[in-house]
Amino acid sequence: MGLDLRAGREDGCLPTDPAPQWPYVWFGDFRRALAAHIGIDLSAMRGFGGEQEWSTVDSPLKHLLDHSDCDGELSPQQAAELAPALRQALAEMAQGEAVCRPQWEFDCQAGEEFVHLLELCAGEGLPVLFC
Repeated sequence: MGLDLRAGREDGCLPTDPAPQWPYVWFGDFRRALAAHIGIDLSAMRGFGGEQEWSTVDSPLKHLLDHSDCDGELSPQQAAELAPALRQALAEMAQGEAVCRPQWEFDCQAGEEFVHLLELCAGEGLPVLFC
């Protein structure tokens, strides 16, 4: 069981739509690695056991980090903001310690597919659905 990300088309996804997936545990690890990459300790943040407010975070990655891992959606505007930030973070992380994580190759492939989904949804004015 895990997270599926889909384009929020009224008539359902197209077979050509990117459809990234993660096991929930790996998605949690992926978000922790992203957060650490931009200097955030997720355990200090509201929703992850801490008290620090997300309003103090400047990065567009907060749209992904401060989000349910099993439901909800990202708006087309959030997708447009998140796509370049995620692409950049993935590229930077590939040069560092993140590649030491056992599932890094999987995260990198799913992350790239997620960037493509974000770009598609931003361009077509569609929400990104977390299923």
